[in-house]
Amino acid sequence: MVETVQPTPEKLPEAEPKPQSWLDLVLYLLVGFGSFFLLSALVGLIVTELSPGASFLLFLANFICLGGTTYLLGVRRGRIRWDALGIRPFRWHWQWLLIGVGLSLLLMPARAVLGLVVQWLLEGNLDSVQARSDLILGGAAEFSWFGFLSTLIGAGLLVPISEELYFRGLLHTWFWGKTGRVWLRVLASAAIFGVAHADSIGVVFASAVIGVVNAIAYERTRSLFIPIVIHITTNSAAVLLLYLVLALAELVPGLM
Repeated sequence: MVETVQPTPEKLPEAEPKPQSWLDLVLYLLVGFGSFFLLSALVGLIVTELSPGASFLLFLANFICLGGTTYLLGVRRGRIRWDALGIRPFRWHWQWLLIGVGLSLLLMPARAVLGLVVQWLLEGNLDSVQARSDLILGGAAEFSWFGFLSTLIGAGLLVPISEELYFRGLLHTWFWGKTGRVWLRVLASAAIFGVAHADSIGVVFASAVIGVVNAIAYERTRSLFIPIVIHITTNSAAVLLLYLVLALAELVPGLM
């Protein structure tokens, strides 16, 4: 008796992304920023005192709102695809890690100086920069392992992933479909990324620089991995420096 072999069904290709309109961009901005604002306000009502735990809830809100907007309004609605973002199938080159870490470390001093100079020239003080540092630290005045680890996970890992998915994956991809001018879409998505940090004018300019670098990296590699590595390295280094200062303040009284 001859066995019959059933042919293996071929995997159907994923559907092409649907055309995106200006209404889609408005929807992305309203839902992304709006949901984060509302969830942050809810966290503020529940947790009235600034603490590392409260800051972690804000980082988690960022991850849920921006990452969720990318998935629900972009991927689920057929406006973007994971493969277009370089997320699936997994494409990785080890040199991307070196490039991402190297670029972020090289840019950190220049971005810090730019942010401080702009802040001082436009506002005459560094109050908003200090307020942002206090928010990242959760108002902590002394070193704690809980504060350090929760901030490193939240600000150093979750926030970079969600923001790259949203600002580069969702918004930059939208500009990609609207103009063939690379410089225009790079500046547009970087400007939105900078404005998203409007609680401090110095941080707006410093963030816009990273926005430009990450948008160019996304353009060149067609993948979000280098932007995510740059963002994780930048944020994690900032967290490490802030908590290092707190740890040194305990060892050297009068440092802070």
